[in-house]
Amino acid sequence: MKNTIKILLIGVSLIANLSCAQTIMMKTTSDARKMELNKKEFIGKPLSYFFKHINVEIKSIKPAPNKNLKEVNRIDFLFVPYIQYRNDNRDITEKPTRITVIFNQNWDLIGERCTYKKIGCTEWTKEDEKNLGDLIVYDIEVIGKD
Repeated sequence: MKNTIKILLIGVSLIANLSCAQTIMMKTTSDARKMELNKKEFIGKPLSYFFKHINVEIKSIKPAPNKNLKEVNRIDFLFVPYIQYRNDNRDITEKPTRITVIFNQNWDLIGERCTYKKIGCTEWTKEDEKNLGDLIVYDIEVIGKD
């Protein structure tokens, strides 16, 4: 009888715990702070896992170089076109929200350095998401007004 009660209590506790588990989902740019506050959920996992939790369209990116300008170890994900973000003259904390994902590895840029002047370079596509999905997230930072 005691074992049955113990098993029942453990089962109820497990069900209660699982039903209260919080799912981190970015549904609007205002939710970006949740991603940063819960970054432990994403650190050490592939970028593809991070993307599964974002339901806001990524419109552009800003790849940032490491010491070697042909190597990149961070990407700023923007939810507005890059030219709009760049031309916004407000203070960095008042600009539109951006999520910076830092990786613990680099990958080579093909060709010249990516800048907003190069057509298509700062646009984010599903192909980019597929190609870079295996990169491992090292850190997440959020900057912007939301």
